[in-house]
Amino acid sequence: MPTTVCRACGGPSSPLRWACPCCVRATADRLDEIRAHAVAICTTGPSHEGRSAPVSTTGLHAALDTALGDPDPAVVVLSTLATLHRVASYVRHHRGEPGEWRCTIATETAYLRANAEWCAHQLWGHEFVEVVHELHARTGARSASPVR
Repeated sequence: MPTTVCRACGGPSSPLRWACPCCVRATADRLDEIRAHAVAICTTGPSHEGRSAPVSTTGLHAALDTALGDPDPAVVVLSTLATLHRVASYVRHHRGEPGEWRCTIATETAYLRANAEWCAHQLWGHEFVEVVHELHARTGARSASPVR
């Protein structure tokens, strides 16, 4: 059976998958950790660091909120929610599902976790993995939690 290359990590993947099972599992775990990071950010207080530089704004990467580097924890948590909601809306759009207007970090991470495998089979599956990884890194750095 032919294999393809995972666009997220470069490892082997099965045909018609743009993100390998290992990346999908890691993404699901990172979504759980993002939820925990948001709680930790709420309890850490203001940061003395400046804003972080924005990342690429094409495709799914445009979902990343530039305010994630704000020193105010409330702004960071709201930016995390906004980013998760934009990514979830992107997934809902491609699945042909109606938009969710009442969302929380918990509901959006649960939705994305439940659909991570489906996302891996989409042409943009690797972007999904990369955006979740970047959001995880930013929230982890801000919450002072270890980042994988």
